Amino acid sequence: MGLVTTLRDFKVPLAILDRFLETNGVEPTYGNPPFYHRSEPDPGSKFLRDKLHAAAGDIKTQIFMPELQGELESTYAYVAYAWVMLYAQRQLKPAEELPDRAPPGFSELRSEILGHTDGEDVETLQVRRLEEGGGDPAAALFVIVADRRLYSFQSDLRCDRCDVIVDRWELRQAHRWEVHGLE
Repeated sequence: MGLVTTLRDFKVPLAILDRFLETNGVEPTYGNPPFYHRSEPDPGSKFLRDKLHAAAGDIKTQIFMPELQGELESTYAYVAYAWVMLYAQRQLKPAEELPDRAPPGFSELRSEILGHTDGEDVETLQVRRLEEGGGDPAAALFVIVADRRLYSFQSDLRCDRCDVIVDRWELRQAHRWEVHGLE
Protein backbone atom coordinates (compact mmCIF):
# COMPACT_ATOMS: atom_id res chain seq x y z
CA MET A 1 0.00 0.00 0.00
CA GLY A 2 1.23 3.50 -0.75
CA LEU A 3 1.73 6.15 1.85
CA VAL A 4 0.28 9.62 2.31
CA THR A 5 2.02 11.69 4.95
CA THR A 6 1.27 15.12 6.37
CA LEU A 7 4.38 16.67 7.87
CA ARG A 8 6.06 19.77 9.25
CA ASP A 9 9.52 20.37 8.01
CA PHE A 10 11.55 21.93 5.29
CA LYS A 11 11.99 20.96 1.67
CA VAL A 12 15.53 20.44 0.39
CA PRO A 13 16.90 19.51 -3.03
CA LEU A 14 18.16 15.91 -2.92
CA ALA A 15 21.55 16.97 -4.28
CA ILE A 16 22.07 19.20 -1.23
CA LEU A 17 20.82 16.60 1.26
CA ASP A 18 22.99 13.87 -0.26
CA ARG A 19 26.02 16.17 -0.23
CA PHE A 20 25.38 16.99 3.45
CA LEU A 21 25.02 13.30 4.38
CA GLU A 22 28.11 12.25 2.44
CA THR A 23 30.19 15.08 3.97
CA ASN A 24 29.23 13.73 7.40
CA GLY A 25 30.17 10.14 6.55
CA VAL A 26 26.58 8.92 6.07
CA GLU A 27 25.45 6.96 3.01
CA PRO A 28 23.57 9.36 0.68
CA THR A 29 20.03 8.56 -0.41
CA TYR A 30 20.85 8.32 -4.13
CA GLY A 31 17.20 9.33 -4.61
CA ASN A 32 15.84 6.18 -2.93
CA PRO A 33 13.17 6.82 -0.32
CA PRO A 34 13.70 5.09 3.03
CA PHE A 35 11.47 2.35 4.40
CA TYR A 36 9.26 4.21 6.85
CA HIS A 37 7.91 1.31 8.93
CA ARG A 38 11.13 0.00 10.41
CA SER A 39 11.73 0.30 14.13
CA GLU A 40 15.16 1.72 13.32
CA PRO A 41 15.17 4.68 10.96
CA ASP A 42 17.24 4.79 7.78
CA PRO A 43 20.90 5.86 8.24
CA GLY A 44 20.25 9.46 7.14
CA SER A 45 17.30 9.95 9.50
CA LYS A 46 19.20 8.25 12.33
CA PHE A 47 22.14 10.63 11.80
CA LEU A 48 19.79 13.65 11.91
CA ARG A 49 18.08 12.34 15.08
CA ASP A 50 21.42 11.78 16.78
CA LYS A 51 22.56 15.26 15.77
CA LEU A 52 19.41 16.89 17.17
CA HIS A 53 19.43 14.67 20.25
CA ALA A 54 22.88 15.96 21.14
CA ALA A 55 21.58 19.55 20.86
CA ALA A 56 18.09 19.32 22.35
CA GLY A 57 17.22 15.91 23.77
CA ASP A 58 15.00 13.20 22.31
CA ILE A 59 13.70 14.62 19.03
CA LYS A 60 12.29 12.52 16.25
CA THR A 61 13.38 13.39 12.74
CA GLN A 62 12.70 11.61 9.47
CA ILE A 63 13.65 12.05 5.83
CA PHE A 64 10.67 11.72 3.47
CA MET A 65 10.64 11.63 -0.32
CA PRO A 66 7.57 11.93 -2.51
CA GLU A 67 7.18 9.39 -5.31
CA LEU A 68 4.42 8.46 -7.72
CA GLN A 69 4.18 5.35 -9.86
CA GLY A 70 5.09 6.13 -13.44
CA GLU A 71 6.62 9.52 -12.61
CA LEU A 72 10.23 10.62 -12.55
CA GLU A 73 12.04 10.32 -9.24
CA SER A 74 11.70 13.33 -6.97
CA THR A 75 14.52 15.83 -6.91
CA TYR A 76 13.47 16.96 -3.42
CA ALA A 77 13.34 15.46 0.04
CA TYR A 78 11.71 16.69 3.23
CA VAL A 79 13.38 16.70 6.63
CA ALA A 80 10.51 16.43 9.10
CA TYR A 81 10.31 17.02 12.84
CA ALA A 82 6.60 16.05 13.05
CA TRP A 83 4.50 13.84 10.78
CA VAL A 84 1.28 11.87 10.61
CA MET A 85 0.91 8.91 8.26
CA LEU A 86 -2.52 8.41 6.76
CA TYR A 87 -4.21 5.15 5.84
CA ALA A 88 -7.62 5.87 4.30
CA GLN A 89 -8.89 8.76 6.37
CA ARG A 90 -7.96 10.45 9.60
CA GLN A 91 -8.90 13.48 11.61
CA LEU A 92 -5.80 15.60 12.12
CA LYS A 93 -5.09 17.45 15.34
CA PRO A 94 -2.47 19.89 14.04
CA ALA A 95 -1.80 21.65 17.34
CA GLU A 96 -0.97 18.31 19.01
CA GLU A 97 0.39 16.18 16.18
CA LEU A 98 1.93 18.78 13.88
CA PRO A 99 3.10 21.72 15.99
CA ASP A 100 4.18 24.75 13.98
CA ARG A 101 7.11 25.47 16.28
CA ALA A 102 10.22 23.54 15.33
CA PRO A 103 12.12 21.87 18.18
CA PRO A 104 15.33 23.43 19.50
CA GLY A 105 18.25 22.92 17.16
CA PHE A 106 16.08 22.25 14.10
CA SER A 107 16.62 25.70 12.58
CA GLU A 108 20.38 25.28 12.96
CA LEU A 109 20.19 21.82 11.37
CA ARG A 110 18.25 23.28 8.44
CA SER A 111 20.88 26.00 7.96
CA GLU A 112 23.68 23.44 8.14
CA ILE A 113 22.04 21.19 5.53
CA LEU A 114 21.21 24.07 3.19
CA GLY A 115 24.78 25.32 3.60
CA HIS A 116 25.93 22.42 1.40
CA THR A 117 24.93 24.17 -1.82
CA ASP A 118 26.88 24.73 -4.98
CA GLY A 119 26.22 27.25 -7.79
CA GLU A 120 23.27 25.36 -9.28
CA ASP A 121 21.66 24.68 -5.91
CA VAL A 122 21.71 28.34 -4.86
CA GLU A 123 19.43 29.29 -7.76
CA THR A 124 17.02 26.46 -6.87
CA LEU A 125 16.86 27.60 -3.25
CA GLN A 126 16.27 31.25 -4.22
CA VAL A 127 13.37 30.28 -6.51
CA ARG A 128 11.88 28.11 -3.77
CA ARG A 129 12.05 30.91 -1.19
CA LEU A 130 10.19 33.21 -3.59
CA GLU A 131 7.49 30.55 -4.16
CA GLU A 132 7.01 30.06 -0.42
CA GLY A 133 6.56 33.76 0.19
CA GLY A 134 8.98 34.00 3.09
CA GLY A 135 8.15 33.11 6.66
CA ASP A 136 9.73 30.38 8.75
CA PRO A 137 10.37 27.46 6.39
CA ALA A 138 10.45 25.08 9.37
CA ALA A 139 6.78 25.88 10.02
CA ALA A 140 5.73 24.77 6.53
CA LEU A 141 3.06 22.09 6.33
CA PHE A 142 3.34 19.57 3.48
CA VAL A 143 1.36 16.57 2.28
CA ILE A 144 3.37 14.04 0.29
CA VAL A 145 2.50 10.79 -1.48
CA ALA A 146 4.87 7.85 -1.71
CA ASP A 147 3.16 5.05 -3.58
CA ARG A 148 6.18 3.07 -4.73
CA ARG A 149 7.42 2.50 -1.17
CA LEU A 150 5.16 0.03 0.60
CA TYR A 151 4.11 0.69 4.18
CA SER A 152 2.42 -1.66 6.61
CA PHE A 153 0.60 0.14 9.40
CA GLN A 154 1.28 -1.32 12.80
CA SER A 155 -0.51 -0.25 15.94
CA ASP A 156 -2.72 -1.65 18.66
CA LEU A 157 -6.07 -2.41 17.06
CA ARG A 158 -9.01 -3.51 19.16
CA CYS A 159 -11.65 -5.89 17.85
CA ASP A 160 -14.99 -4.07 17.63
CA ARG A 161 -16.79 -7.19 19.01
CA CYS A 162 -14.59 -8.11 21.98
CA ASP A 163 -11.51 -6.97 23.95
CA VAL A 164 -8.89 -8.70 21.79
CA ILE A 165 -6.07 -6.37 20.71
CA VAL A 166 -3.85 -7.15 17.72
CA ASP A 167 -1.01 -5.19 16.14
CA ARG A 168 -2.01 -5.28 12.47
CA TRP A 169 -5.20 -4.65 10.52
CA GLU A 170 -4.87 -7.99 8.73
CA LEU A 171 -4.82 -9.85 12.06
CA ARG A 172 -7.88 -7.91 13.24
CA GLN A 173 -9.77 -8.94 10.11
CA ALA A 174 -8.68 -12.58 10.50
CA HIS A 175 -9.80 -12.54 14.17
CA ARG A 176 -13.19 -11.07 13.25
CA TRP A 177 -13.64 -13.77 10.58
CA GLU A 178 -12.46 -16.77 12.64
CA VAL A 179 -13.88 -15.89 16.06
CA HIS A 180 -16.98 -13.84 15.23
CA GLY A 181 -17.85 -15.23 11.78
CA LEU A 182 -17.76 -11.79 10.15
CA GLU A 183 -16.53 -11.36 6.60
